[in-house]
Amino acid sequence: MIKTLHIENYRSIRRLSLELEQLNIVFGPNGTGKSNIYKAIHLMHSAARGQFSEALAREGGILNVFWAGKIRTDQLRRVSLAVETETFEYQLQVGFVEKLPYPSQFERDPVIKEESLWLSGQRRRPSAQLMKRKNQAVFLSNIHHEQVSHGGTLYENESVFGQLGEPHLYPEVSQMREMLRNWRFYHEFSVAAGSVLREPQVGFRSPVLASDGSNLAAAFQTIVEIGDEQLLMHILGQAFPGCVFYCDNSAGRFRLMMRRAGLHRPLEPGEFSDGTLRFLCLAVALLSPRPPAFIALNEPENSLHPQMLPALARLIAEASRYSQIWLTSHSPQLAKLIEQHTRFTLYQLAMTEGETQLTRCA
Repeated sequence: MIKTLHIENYRSIRRLSLELEQLNIVFGPNGTGKSNIYKAIHLMHSAARGQFSEALAREGGILNVFWAGKIRTDQLRRVSLAVETETFEYQLQVGFVEKLPYPSQFERDPVIKEESLWLSGQRRRPSAQLMKRKNQAVFLSNIHHEQVSHGGTLYENESVFGQLGEPHLYPEVSQMREMLRNWRFYHEFSVAAGSVLREPQVGFRSPVLASDGSNLAAAFQTIVEIGDEQLLMHILGQAFPGCVFYCDNSAGRFRLMMRRAGLHRPLEPGEFSDGTLRFLCLAVALLSPRPPAFIALNEPENSLHPQMLPALARLIAEASRYSQIWLTSHSPQLAKLIEQHTRFTLYQLAMTEGETQLTRCA
């Protein structure tokens, strides 16, 4: 479980510390930094998967992710991301490449400046440090609790987690890496005409919904066969009264089908409304037979009719029994509905002189 998140010098966030509980809901007007927190958390996940530079590139490059406000003279030109769990404390700092002695068009590449891993709650004594990286020099605590240097070559723009294997030598480092890699993020699902969600797909048993929902039908059927089918059907029945969903695989391709009261034939995914497809993705993601330790949801109520919010609230509350959830939302109604099922911690965001400010409300 994540205890604390720390973000510094990232977009609208100069410095922010967040103490997380099992279910965390973040409110705030547009432009106050909700998505920035979500993206910052996702960057740590990307670092563990060896995709840090790629994730930064999708955000427009390192110049676009630095703190956009006034820079103090003593302020390092670095983004700092840190997470504390019940077991470990991990921190990553990224900045610019050092001035190169030769002309290069890669002078604005992101570079991992420092990276560290500690045992949680050990006051950062030297004996509690499991990994220390400064530029490309890395020191690790091995299975014998000896401090050793990593002899291999590291890419300067990727995390140690994305490059270091050998779990038999560095079990704690591998454990933290896998923890970060197993976080799940669901931001939006492409449901336009021609979307992969609307087309039959070759499928295989899928206990985890892909972040873009591309394996929706196979993941749905996996819940039916080895997950909580009864809860899935109950929530879908609440969201879509008079409708029954099932998976068809008659032509060797998986596709979801919907029978609706009053219609004489089932509807295919190409005929589903956008809101129907989005809700199906959320239901399958949150009722995974293999729930993760942490899920981040960015405005899940988008494009959903208000009559679906009670079912969405039940869905989120059920998922929070097994996974820690970080949820950004514009909907006070959704929060009130979730409160009928379970408690949560509420954060309110505001923008003050270009800086994201956070208030813990409950």
